Amino acid sequence: MVFSKELAKKTKLVNYDEFDPKRFEDIARKANIFSCIQCGTCSSSCESGRWTAMKTREIVRKAAFGDLTVLEDPDIWLCTTCYQCYIRCPRDVRPTDVIMELRNYAAKAGNLHPVHRAVVGYLKGTGHAVPINDQIRAQRIELGLDELPPTLFKYKNEEDSELKKYADNLFNLVPVDEKKAKKLTEVK
Repeated sequence: MVFSKELAKKTKLVNYDEFDPKRFEDIARKANIFSCIQCGTCSSSCESGRWTAMKTREIVRKAAFGDLTVLEDPDIWLCTTCYQCYIRCPRDVRPTDVIMELRNYAAKAGNLHPVHRAVVGYLKGTGHAVPINDQIRAQRIELGLDELPPTLFKYKNEEDSELKKYADNLFNLVPVDEKKAKKLTEVK
């Protein structure tokens, strides 16, 4: 595993004095990335890659080398998690798992695509990835359903509720850095 403190300082995503290079080692262990022979099967199988600049092979390579710039790469947010790369890999590398782990680390560092940030906001506010508006509420009532589906968030305002504690702490995000948010939305 290649890990350079100089590279860590250049990326400036998190306080790299506290950055644990074992994050990439954990990804390597879980996703078998050192078996990757850079054949490109993952990139050629990628549905997102057909329509965007996403190159799955490059993402896996950066993770394998411990290149922290991958945490700033907007392409990690383009993956649709269709698992085609995972299924077709001849070396049993799990690129989808790599990308999902990288997203977790990037989000913890404040590098979250604005669209994903909005979805997290909906989840935090309502318990749903898509907001339930008045029309949806009316349709649910018309169908004989409760106005709100039974999620954690339906009960979060009840007094003395253990659920309130969970609801208050779920989906807390690092504040947005406007420069990074702009970079994430730029087209390559």
